[in-house]
Amino acid sequence: MPSPFAPVEEICSDLIRFDTTNPGGTERKAAEYVASLLTDMGLEPQIIEAEPGRTNVVTRVSGTDPDAPALLVQGHLDTVPADASAWSRHPHSGDIADGHVWGRGAVDMKNAVAMTLAAVGGALAEGRRPRRDLVLAFLADEETGGKLGAGHLVAEHPDLFEGCAAAIGEVGGFNLPIEGGPLFVVSVADKGLRWYEVLERGVAGHGSMIPRDNPIPRLAETTLRLVSPDRPYTVIEPMRVLASQVAGRPITDPDEVADVLANQTGPFGRMFAAGVQTTVNVTRVGAGYKENVIPGEAWARFDCRFVPGHEDEVDEHMTSGSGDGTEVSLLRRSPSVLSDHESEWFGLLTEALRQESPGCAVAPFVFSGGTDNKWFRTLGMETYGFTPMLLPPDYDYPAMFHGVDERVPVDALTFGVRAMERLISL
Repeated sequence: MPSPFAPVEEICSDLIRFDTTNPGGTERKAAEYVASLLTDMGLEPQIIEAEPGRTNVVTRVSGTDPDAPALLVQGHLDTVPADASAWSRHPHSGDIADGHVWGRGAVDMKNAVAMTLAAVGGALAEGRRPRRDLVLAFLADEETGGKLGAGHLVAEHPDLFEGCAAAIGEVGGFNLPIEGGPLFVVSVADKGLRWYEVLERGVAGHGSMIPRDNPIPRLAETTLRLVSPDRPYTVIEPMRVLASQVAGRPITDPDEVADVLANQTGPFGRMFAAGVQTTVNVTRVGAGYKENVIPGEAWARFDCRFVPGHEDEVDEHMTSGSGDGTEVSLLRRSPSVLSDHESEWFGLLTEALRQESPGCAVAPFVFSGGTDNKWFRTLGMETYGFTPMLLPPDYDYPAMFHGVDERVPVDALTFGVRAMERLISL
């Protein structure tokens, strides 16, 4: 086991070798590894489990300024599954090759966990304490909603976060591949989530006869109506600021904001385009049990993500305009979160990036997905996506999330450690 001051790529590699697949796995061994590194730093980590094996690690690093509000740095230890047969390297190899660390979690988000450990460990080893108290939280269960991780800690152990006025986690702090010098983006919002099931009821019968009421065609019509791409843009101020930074001039028109973000940000276009529009995607369908039986019901499930402040609109879209035989059920909901992109905290994140990358620009954005920030927001914290990395122009960062051959450049990790060291000194 390396010391807590090992190179960040080695810590990241070690973390990847722990199979923390969720669902179906456990974070316990990875959490014990993290706890041992924190202990070697002279800290006193707490191991907390909502269920056996679903392990969280939390510790506090005392700062030099008792009047400065504390900062939570959080990251999750679990990952989504990976089909090893589709990868060129085993997803749990943690190989360090071709200038990258390879494996599931390399960008989501064992990279950030490794950067945090390396930055804090390196600073403490040199006798440099952070200016403000830091709470470090390494979490279970984010990939299936966080109830056994951040949700459990917020509900059962809120005292651990005493004094924390802000939290940083995924996704943000990276640069865009645009001309004119680095433009880093920091997430100030997560879209909210609503999952629905649409059930169409009909009349079962023999597949050889004229159907009395086959629910499958009605489900198809309903689905096509719900997923229609003709949805209005919902542009909130952070995305106007980002589009203006990308274009190099002020932009206010929603259509132009969407066009700039979709077409002038390289591989990030699909992610940013989703940040200015409520998305409705059908993800599962089902009906019947035999080819010669017309089923009595058919169902589809939908993943809807709404821009902060526009939850009622997506619910109205999903529940209105259906026929008598249609039942719409809400399966799961997670709130959106939105923090101030003109706050002192956003200024500190900007300053950390500019100290490490002089002359860079920094802009806010709305993340198209959801993170554990939704839990910490309930404790009154400002929450930001900040896992700083300077990415090479030919690296398709968005494709790495939950993708095949997930990997992270070693140089990006070392940049992130330096930026994090800058931040904790501010």
